[in-house]
Amino acid sequence: MAASTRPALVGAFILGALGLGVAAILFFGSARLFAPTSRVVVYFSESVAGLDVGAPVTFHGARIGLVRRIAIRVSAARTGAARIPVVLELDTSRLTWEGGQGHPLDFERLVREGLRAQLALQSLITGQLRVDLDFHPDTPALLTGADVGMPEIPTVRSELDELRNELTGLHLRELFATAQNTLTSIGHLSNHVDTRLDGLIDGAERTFDTATDMFRTTREAVQQLRGEAATALRDIDGLAVDGRHQLDARSGDLARLFASADKVLTSANRVARQAELLVGSLNDMTEPRGQARESLEAALRDLAASASSLRGFSETIERNPNALLMGRAGHP
Repeated sequence: MAASTRPALVGAFILGALGLGVAAILFFGSARLFAPTSRVVVYFSESVAGLDVGAPVTFHGARIGLVRRIAIRVSAARTGAARIPVVLELDTSRLTWEGGQGHPLDFERLVREGLRAQLALQSLITGQLRVDLDFHPDTPALLTGADVGMPEIPTVRSELDELRNELTGLHLRELFATAQNTLTSIGHLSNHVDTRLDGLIDGAERTFDTATDMFRTTREAVQQLRGEAATALRDIDGLAVDGRHQLDARSGDLARLFASADKVLTSANRVARQAELLVGSLNDMTEPRGQARESLEAALRDLAASASSLRGFSETIERNPNALLMGRAGHP
């Protein structure tokens, strides 16, 4: 009895553990089995190395879905031509129209508004990629037009692919060769510097010794000049003291000298004022229409008339001396 019930208990325990595991996955896991989803397809023109099934699909960093399938479609019309459709499964419960709950997503409208898919680096260490959805209204909507039964979202080049193209255009092999030649030149220069460094060190040592001797000589000269300068300053101080004593002794004489000079200056000012008055009088006399000049001219005219009368009288006396006694009437 006990042996027959043991397998049943073990089976019940295993079924209970599986049930608890499924419940935990449904409750705590990221997979939402009953969440509404929508599938869209994207075609990347660049390499999808690093993008695996199950990789996250994000919008502005928020996870909204996963990569469901990566397929290869070979074209029979063109030999060797193939396209890689990447099917994305989006959780539509995370994507809603603003102010329009309950309305299904219109991917054609979203594409017209600028919705694009782009590969992004998920892990820098492992190199795994993710698909990032974002709005790029300034990029053209390049659709393949393939009928796969689901909406298509255009793609844009990833930053990693642009960086890869830039590095490809840099001609890394030529840059590496140039860098190698540069390092070789630096090695030759280092060897050349090492061979000449000893001579430079010897020259530097000699220069240092010469500079040391020059500094020593300069210091001695400065000390000697310091002593001579101190002596000269003491002599100058003595001369200043003697000059001060002499000035104190001659202060009375200087005061009398300054008083005499003041008197001389006063007399000179008085003479200057008198000379100024004399010059003013002379100017008045020499002015063409001045009163002094007119009086002087009248006096000169009177003097000239008197001189003429005296001259006539003297001539009369010379001709007739009796005129002094008889007057002009006795003149014949």
